[in-house]
Amino acid sequence: MKRLNPWLILLFVVALYLMFTNAPIGGRATVDYSTFKSLLGQGQVQQVVSTGDVATVTLKTPAQVPANTASGTQSVKQFQVRLPNSSATPDTELTAQLQKQNVNYSYAAPSQWLSLLATFLPILLLFGMMYFFFMRAQGGQNGVMQFGQSKAKRYGKENRVATKFTDVAGHEEAKRELIEVVDFLKNPGKYHQIGAEIPKGVLLVGPPGTGKTLLARAVSGEAEVPFFSVSASEFMEMFVGVGASRVRTLFEDARKSAPAIIFIDEIDSIGRKRGAGIGGGHDEREQTLNQILSEMDGFEKNASVIVLGATNRPDVLDSALLRPGRFDRQVTIDLPNLKERQAILKVHMRNKPLSGGVDVEEIAKSTPYFSGADLKNVVNEAALEAARIAKTQIDMSDFYRALDKITLGLENSSLTISEAEKKAIAYHEAGHAVTAAVIPGSDKLQKVSIIPRGRALGAAFYLPEEQVLMSKERLENQLVVALGGRAAEEVFMGSVTSGAADDFRKSTNIARRMVLEWGMGENFKNMALTTDSGPVFLGEDMAKPKAFSEHTSQLVDEDIKRILQAAYEKSRQLVSEYAQAMHEVASELLSKELITGDVVREAVARINPDLRAPVSLGKN
Repeated sequence: MKRLNPWLILLFVVALYLMFTNAPIGGRATVDYSTFKSLLGQGQVQQVVSTGDVATVTLKTPAQVPANTASGTQSVKQFQVRLPNSSATPDTELTAQLQKQNVNYSYAAPSQWLSLLATFLPILLLFGMMYFFFMRAQGGQNGVMQFGQSKAKRYGKENRVATKFTDVAGHEEAKRELIEVVDFLKNPGKYHQIGAEIPKGVLLVGPPGTGKTLLARAVSGEAEVPFFSVSASEFMEMFVGVGASRVRTLFEDARKSAPAIIFIDEIDSIGRKRGAGIGGGHDEREQTLNQILSEMDGFEKNASVIVLGATNRPDVLDSALLRPGRFDRQVTIDLPNLKERQAILKVHMRNKPLSGGVDVEEIAKSTPYFSGADLKNVVNEAALEAARIAKTQIDMSDFYRALDKITLGLENSSLTISEAEKKAIAYHEAGHAVTAAVIPGSDKLQKVSIIPRGRALGAAFYLPEEQVLMSKERLENQLVVALGGRAAEEVFMGSVTSGAADDFRKSTNIARRMVLEWGMGENFKNMALTTDSGPVFLGEDMAKPKAFSEHTSQLVDEDIKRILQAAYEKSRQLVSEYAQAMHEVASELLSKELITGDVVREAVARINPDLRAPVSLGKN
């Protein structure tokens, strides 16, 4: 909201002063009636001019009178005094006393306009303030009466979106889909002539940070048409009907500017399934969604307005929103692969001073399952690491430190760890490292550390091999490596610690998915026991029947326990078989705190040179 005019504030204060006080305003000193009478009795008064109930008194010589604004006295020759009555002329007693003292006195009739102004000015100013706020409420975007207006930010000729498809690294398939949208906005006649209709809505689906908003901006930049950008949460307010009103005004503005693009980010916040809440009530969110459905389906064929939506939860969207005629095309923006990560890293490294040894491919391999936003953060953190130690160029060591900080957190150098605890941590991480070096098909071990970072007291870093499909054997091998830390504690320390909590959480999650989703359990082979990712609303969850019986749940638990137990027994077998390598790796960790994967592989090779021989879990 704009700042109030200071003159308006001043007039408001004056109005309050006139309303709640009767003090004369004229710049002269004001004395009480008794002081005036005393000066009159002393013969010091020369002239009196009465205006209603206020008189202006002029003395023959300056006199000391009580100050009217502060303690003490002040010397005045002229002052004002309020007479004890409000008659049109001075009272008879005062008149006789003035005549006796030979004082020149006169009466001036008060101005009727001044009297009216003093009476009505406060009221007029108060009404003026109310009118001002009312007009501001209707005219400003954040005003009280502006709730129903769209809050979408418009990009047009004066502030055109400069993003192009060339600024978006990777996502070639998604860009090819969106190029058709751009071509329609540029050449609609080509499609209308042959009777084709462009999809009215395109839904960009993908995990957070993958570039959905960036692609939407690129569509606007390529098409060079008005672009209305709004977050779905901005439709909602505390007042009923506001969301639907904002939807109407947004689509009206877009039609007036056609061809145009409307981009609604995080559309799942208002596009969730209707009637899923407790009682299935018609709430404000559903009313807003209904208006969006009506507006999208009410477009004319030649409206040339395309709606782009973005969400990372397409599973919770209402089916009516996804049917043909609304968001009838979905474009998946997935996490970048190795090649795309290299391209994204190069985009973010363009303006960075890099040393000659920076290997973009190795960084890309070290960042599997990172989104575009994550990769941007890696490059920025590396630059911060270099600047922190006053480097002029960014090298690989800065990227390694940045990755450690992002994945594990800051180094916790203030943490006090006893020698016994440090030894347990060293053998725990050695268990992960040795089993990873022995198990065939495991992710390549990059380095092992027992430096506390964040909540982790140690960690083993891998270069995962990206795979679309995960075999049962590979999943079992992952469980063996994950449980290698606890197995090492039990075998070499004689007791177990709480350090394996995160390992257990990840292992149990993998085993559970193997049984419930991938049909890899002994009791439930080749079948899935889950059909979705979970309830959308509490009411929907209450209405759903149970996925399976209590007996089935017990069998599921047995399968999960069997898988985890087999993996743990294999971990114990491997760390015991490669005990010499375990001791070497743990000793290196205790002395250096950080070692590379080559150190571990050399220690293992001294026991078993033929590491390519497959190691089967088998049954123990």
